[in-house]
Amino acid sequence: MIKLEVNSKEHQVDVAPDTPLLWVLRDTLRLTGTKYGCGQAVCGACTVHVDGVPTRSCVVPVSSVAGRKVV
Repeated sequence: MIKLEVNSKEHQVDVAPDTPLLWVLRDTLRLTGTKYGCGQAVCGACTVHVDGVPTRSCVVPVSSVAGRKVV
């Protein structure tokens, strides 16, 4: 289980640690505001803020944001 704080709410997700954050947000948490674009961190459609820093969620493994604030 991986613990995440997304939009000021705590979540625990049971996914592989290397699952891209984008797919956890969209498929597991059903937060579809973050979009899939190129899948290569080029277009910016998947951008979220992790601890206030713009981050391309399509290339970030969910394990790397455990315990951090995602908006």
